[in-house]
Amino acid sequence: MKNNLRKFAKNNRLNITFDEKTKKLFNDNFYTCLDNILSDDNNITIVGLYYPILNEISPLEFVKYFQTNEIMITLPVVNLDNQTMLFTKWDTKEKLKKGILGNLEPTSTKKIVMPEILIVPMLLFDRELYRLGYGGGYYDKAICKLKKKFDKEGKKFISIGLAYSEQEIKSIPYENHDERLDFIITEKEIISKID
Repeated sequence: MKNNLRKFAKNNRLNITFDEKTKKLFNDNFYTCLDNILSDDNNITIVGLYYPILNEISPLEFVKYFQTNEIMITLPVVNLDNQTMLFTKWDTKEKLKKGILGNLEPTSTKKIVMPEILIVPMLLFDRELYRLGYGGGYYDKAICKLKKKFDKEGKKFISIGLAYSEQEIKSIPYENHDERLDFIITEKEIISKID
C-alpha cells in the first residue's frame, strides 16, 4: 500500500507549485514556527536541513535566518552500509556532491554533529503528523536516535516537516518504527502536536 501511495505522491508533488503570494504565506508560517521555537528554547545551536530534490519544498532560502540566529547548518549524509543518516556541518559556500540516494551532500564528513532541530521533506502527511517518505526509513531512524540522545540530556529535540497543503491525506499507514513529527508547515497552516 505504501509503495502505491509513494508513486501517486511523487507524481502529484511534481505538479504542485507556489506562486509568489502562496510562497510568502509559507515563508511567514515557517518564520512564525521557528520564532516561537527559538523564543521557548534559546539553547538551540544546530539545525539539520536537506537539499531539495524532485520538487520538495526548499529549506535553503531560510539559511540566512539560521545564520542570523547563529545556528549551525548541517546537511544529511546517508550511509548505506548501516542504513543510517548522519549530519555534517555545512558551510553554504562549500561545494556539494551527489549522494548515494541522489541527494546532495557535503564533501567532507569530518564534522558530524547532532541537530536539535531537524527539517524534514515528505511525500504525504496526515493530521496526526505522520509523514510518508521515500521508504528507506532514514529520517525515522535519525529522529528516533536524536530524540533519545537529547531526552537523556534533558534537552528538547524538534522535528519539522515542510509540505504543500495538497500533500495532506486522511491517514498515513504507519508502523511501529514510523516517527511522528512535532510540526508540519504548509502555506495554509502550522500543524503541531506541541501545546
